[in-house]
Amino acid sequence: MEDKTTNFTYISLANKYRPQKFEDMVGQESISKTLQNALKSGRLAHAYLFYGPRGCGKTTTARILAKALNCTGHTDNKPTAEPCGKCPQCLEIAQSADLDVLELDAASNTQVEKVREAIIDTVALAASRDRFKVFILDEVHMLSASSFNALLKTIEEPPAHVVFILATTEKHKVPATIVSRCQTFRFRPLTTEEITTHLLDLSGAENIDLTPAAAKIIAKNAGGAMRDALTLLDRAIAFCGGKIDEKTVADMLGLTPDELLKQALGALVQKDNQALHQVFQTIQAEGFDANSFLKDLKNTLGESFYFVLGQGDAPFAGAKDVLDGVSPGFLAQLSRKINKLCEEVKFSDNALISAEVGLFTVMDSCLDISGLISRLEALERGESLPPATPRARGPVSTDKPASRPAETTARKKQTLRHLRP
Repeated sequence: MEDKTTNFTYISLANKYRPQKFEDMVGQESISKTLQNALKSGRLAHAYLFYGPRGCGKTTTARILAKALNCTGHTDNKPTAEPCGKCPQCLEIAQSADLDVLELDAASNTQVEKVREAIIDTVALAASRDRFKVFILDEVHMLSASSFNALLKTIEEPPAHVVFILATTEKHKVPATIVSRCQTFRFRPLTTEEITTHLLDLSGAENIDLTPAAAKIIAKNAGGAMRDALTLLDRAIAFCGGKIDEKTVADMLGLTPDELLKQALGALVQKDNQALHQVFQTIQAEGFDANSFLKDLKNTLGESFYFVLGQGDAPFAGAKDVLDGVSPGFLAQLSRKINKLCEEVKFSDNALISAEVGLFTVMDSCLDISGLISRLEALERGESLPPATPRARGPVSTDKPASRPAETTARKKQTLRHLRP
């Protein structure tokens, strides 16, 4: 009986839109240009080391380089800077099915016996069909010390038809003897703008209505990794369907609303106990995750730090009023201590209470010394102060400008006494 069941296999966006040539790479233009120039001039190394954070194109670039070395779609029988993508070599390498291009996961082949079986014993054999035999070792830092020693001599003096491409997220774990024998390329994390632009272009090709604000949220939560961004977009399509806006993406990711972050930051800056407690009441009532709230607050403080320095955009609407008169050093103190608090709360049996108690401790221990000094200097000059300013254990009176030096000095001493533990 004929099976009428539709054989549908979904291809994720990260795999469907994996770059197939150097020009398709996003954010790694310098690496692409260097490799293309090396291919054009014939100055090819026998070993390459690609390192950088996850999801930024290391393995993809290794496959494109393998295509460029073995492509037969051009008239010249030599490596090309522009693989055709249509010849048998290009098609098979894209599908990880080429017998002469071996992709090995070093995390699964850490032992000397497996390295010897997969590489050392076969490296001297000629390629079965292709121009070069290419070994792509992913997560190479996972190899054991004895495996590195066994591989060292082979990488140092490989046969002319062999090219090694090593990829790792932790270059410092790769022995210096291996690194010194490779041409090294650092893959940088992609910027939010680069990821946002690519997501918008891709959504157009997929007929998905993705708003720029939603694309920016996804890009900011991808951590500089295009693969993570495409995975989040896949999830957003499943969650929202064909129309993806800012609110639905924030709900999907469980992000803390900007208004709540604004209230929390305002409470920390003003040292307002009641306002900070109200923030946690809202977190509990709305069912927000305490760990996610602390992470979002830490990121907001980082953006606020740059905003106060004049080097970034406002982290939320009304940020200028909340941060008026706040020094960058004070925001840096808060950010560092909340970063440590995130690690503590992560292992707590009651995250909400631990987060609130910890945040009250952070608020009480951080003092905006620079801001207070600026206020005191302004009082000494007889200037009026803005109404929205941070307080340290008690308000500083700003009802009248200082009129006499003696009165100003007395007020300065009284304020400094509040700073003493």
